[in-house]
Amino acid sequence: MRILWMLIGAVLLMSGTAIAQNRGDISGGYRFAQSEGVSYPAGWYADVTLHANDLVSIVGDVGGAYKSDSLGAGSVTQSVDSSIHTFMGGVKVNVRTRDTDVVAFGQALVGAATLKLSTSGSGIALSRSTTEPALGASAGVDVNGGIPVGLRFEIGWLRVFEDEASNAFTFSIGAKFRF
Repeated sequence: MRILWMLIGAVLLMSGTAIAQNRGDISGGYRFAQSEGVSYPAGWYADVTLHANDLVSIVGDVGGAYKSDSLGAGSVTQSVDSSIHTFMGGVKVNVRTRDTDVVAFGQALVGAATLKLSTSGSGIALSRSTTEPALGASAGVDVNGGIPVGLRFEIGWLRVFEDEASNAFTFSIGAKFRF
């Protein structure tokens, strides 16, 4: 029994060391987007960050933003659904503040955005989907609170290079888990 307790203690000590090393983090939460004057109030994001050192990290980010509208004129109703999905990767630069539980960051991402628009009404349904190259930049802050779980606040800009290039601005808030 004594050996079992020693093994449990050793595992706990090693896991504490792994947490202190902070090799990276996973974050996910809510994302609001606005593109060319159109708001996408329903959205989500997930990202994985691997720290190369205290200053530079590699990041992968996926996200989705959605909007649905219904237009009516008399007895005719038309519904319109649109979505933007992003698949991005790039570099994050971390900036330590005086408070060690608060880390500011900026990141530059490249990847692709899938834009989808579908409409239906009066027995007719139309849909268009396209995937285009995209470039993104964002800045934010992680509030850790001294534990492995924290909060992430982020604002960003996304440029989608379609026929007529479009810009989107995003606001994200979510939970961040260190590993």
